[in-house]
Amino acid sequence: MFIDPFVIRSINRSELRKRILLYLDEIYPSPTYLSEIARVVKSDPSNVKGALVGLGNRYNGHSSLVSLGLVEVVTDGGFKYYRLTEYGKQVVGLLRSYHSYYSKYT
Repeated sequence: MFIDPFVIRSINRSELRKRILLYLDEIYPSPTYLSEIARVVKSDPSNVKGALVGLGNRYNGHSSLVSLGLVEVVTDGGFKYYRLTEYGKQVVGLLRSYHSYYSKYT
């Protein structure tokens, strides 16, 4: 499968996006809610929301995890949950393989 280099660049530019993806990969295929993600990745919920869907000038919506197709929003009973997509799962696999390769040299 082809993985867009823009996606990899966007993830590598944000440690928070990377931590969110790794957490969602751990609980896949279960969705979870924003405050749970924020608690686990130890970040403010507004920062997590920015990484997931974008937030004004501070977080570029084009680089958000949802816009990149890595995370999907699941609405159930008026509540929003977030889940890793299949494409997101493949990107996380690539990130993990990069990490194990490059960690040999650090």
